[in-house]
Amino acid sequence: MNTAVTNYESLEVGSANGTESSSADSLTYSSGRSVGGGFGERPTLGYGHSITGSLRKLGSIWGSASVSEAVPEARGSRSRDAVFQSIRRSASTVQDVKDNRTCSVVLSWGRGYKIWWGMTVFGTIVTTFNQTYQIAFGRAGLYPFVDTSSMIEYVLTSIFVLDIAVNFNLAIYDEEDKLVKDRKVIARNYLSYMFWVDLIGVLPFYSTVLALTGQIGEESTSAHYLALLRLFKLVRIYRVTECFERLQYNTNISLIALTLTRNLAAAVVWTHTAACVIYLIARQYSFDEEETWIGSKVKDLNGFDRYVASMYWSVTTFTTVGYGDFSPANSIEQAFGTVYMLFSIVIQSWIIGSITLLIVKDDEKTGLYRDTLETLDHYATMHSFEASFHKRLKTQLRLDFNTREIGDEQVLRSFPTAVRRKVLRRLYLPYLEKTALMQGVREQFVDSFLATCKVEIFSPAEEILQRNSISSDLYLLVGGVVERVPLNIPIMDDAGGSKLQRRAGDFINEVGFFTESPQIDTVRTVTVCKTLTMSRSDYKMLAHDHPGSAGRILQNLLSKVDMFAQLPKGIDELRAGSVFFWDDKDPKQHESEREALLRTQTRDTLTSVQELVRMHINKQKDDHTTQFLFAASRGDINTISLMCDQGFDPNSADYDSRTALMVAAMKGNTDVVRKLLEYNTDPNLVDMHG
Repeated sequence: MNTAVTNYESLEVGSANGTESSSADSLTYSSGRSVGGGFGERPTLGYGHSITGSLRKLGSIWGSASVSEAVPEARGSRSRDAVFQSIRRSASTVQDVKDNRTCSVVLSWGRGYKIWWGMTVFGTIVTTFNQTYQIAFGRAGLYPFVDTSSMIEYVLTSIFVLDIAVNFNLAIYDEEDKLVKDRKVIARNYLSYMFWVDLIGVLPFYSTVLALTGQIGEESTSAHYLALLRLFKLVRIYRVTECFERLQYNTNISLIALTLTRNLAAAVVWTHTAACVIYLIARQYSFDEEETWIGSKVKDLNGFDRYVASMYWSVTTFTTVGYGDFSPANSIEQAFGTVYMLFSIVIQSWIIGSITLLIVKDDEKTGLYRDTLETLDHYATMHSFEASFHKRLKTQLRLDFNTREIGDEQVLRSFPTAVRRKVLRRLYLPYLEKTALMQGVREQFVDSFLATCKVEIFSPAEEILQRNSISSDLYLLVGGVVERVPLNIPIMDDAGGSKLQRRAGDFINEVGFFTESPQIDTVRTVTVCKTLTMSRSDYKMLAHDHPGSAGRILQNLLSKVDMFAQLPKGIDELRAGSVFFWDDKDPKQHESEREALLRTQTRDTLTSVQELVRMHINKQKDDHTTQFLFAASRGDINTISLMCDQGFDPNSADYDSRTALMVAAMKGNTDVVRKLLEYNTDPNLVDMHG
């Protein structure tokens, strides 16, 4: 292709880690590892780790698919505005990934850190259940120190102490979106907030207070109350909330499945906590038969059975109002039961509401389709449409609903113009490069052409163009197959068929579009087809801004028509009136005469098209020359520069052979004269008057 268009690709940033695949029917990119994956995060100065933009679909545009899938929430973030800040950092992160593979500090998108972050999340889940269980059901006094509960506590504490050391070596981003690897800066940032939260989660408050009060190993009431100091370890739970917030932006995970999992986890934690509290209250009342909900039944139950009984009360109270077999007996239990049920109403509403929103969203789409389909049925019945035509309308409607959400306009409308331009280049520039019509056009014209076009999808057997109709649209086929169906006289293709097919990369209706002449053949889709469609009104505005490229397209069209006009010579002349006596002739002679008639008609049609294209080229050239000379006469340097930059010939002359240089000199516009000479205008040309 022409250098201008071929070099157009060099403006794009090549993909480094990800690979992309573009098709005519969809935007599809297969990406490599992403920042965060499931658990990785991008730390930032201020309040820990900011939120990374979910850019999976467009990750390869910035040169890597590494910045894409998970969107982590900032630790201690005061506002979700961090989302927008982190999206701005996405592009810089790609370069950071490339330049810091041998970095001495820990990088949050590294595979090792992702695994470590997952371990801390799992440790947080275990902490949540273990600490609340030990407060209610565990032995007071922390003795002995070699039981299962103690072993679990040792392991968890070791993990979170080590996590503090990791965070002192975790690279962060400063306010200018630069990766910070200085350990002193990292340490100051971590010590400003999150270090103290993590420190509270590992300090042994319970065992320290027991040692100071001399109650180690004692099963006393005060020791049970002191067990509430274990709750300080629950500050670790922020990791779980962060995890769910990141996963909800990961498009590899079903949102409905994630929502159900999150809601179930919330319900389990809530009922587990309530079970521990209600048992702890009964325990502080020494399981009095009259004053506690479990009473004398506790004597017949072991530790696990007691937990099951507590969970049974908690779940039945959460889902209903209980069955009466376990009921709060004292005022403390009754007060807790009241508060528990009130908060349960709120939690149940949140669970039901979040699930309902997801289901209603799908139902709205289905309902809209059904309503539109029902309206179409009524419309078809009212106007007595044929069954085949009605079926085609329904097929097109279903195709529109199935592709609406992945349409270019729908997907790209949230992105800046520069990003949309890059995506459109990657999708459709290869098809433009195949066409002879776009040979030699300028890069800016291709950009504007792609931005102006709209995407249309046609169902199979749909007539895009009809013979003898004048269409105001130009189509570039970027997916599927169409066929040209000449009427009356069959055209034989290379395989002996009677229909000529066009595939992705071909323009449709280029002659009729530029010359405003009737369509020669009917064009019908064979498969589902995707086209870039340009209206004549939009193209006229585009041609006005890019006169040089518009003229080049017309020259390419004329060259194409001239090439097809070179038909084989020596066509046998048809005998006058022979077509009226076909019934008396041999069938082979009929076929020969039909072929001769076809070639004659084709030649006449091409000759007519040649004249139309030449007339259109001359008209456009005259219009542009008039505009150029008028700008020279009034000293409009901006218009002169714009048209010359767009490829307009500064030596163009009017009917009197006057050039813009002559007009500007006659009017005394010295600035225009200098500008025209900068564009190599020939000063030696003369007009008709010498």
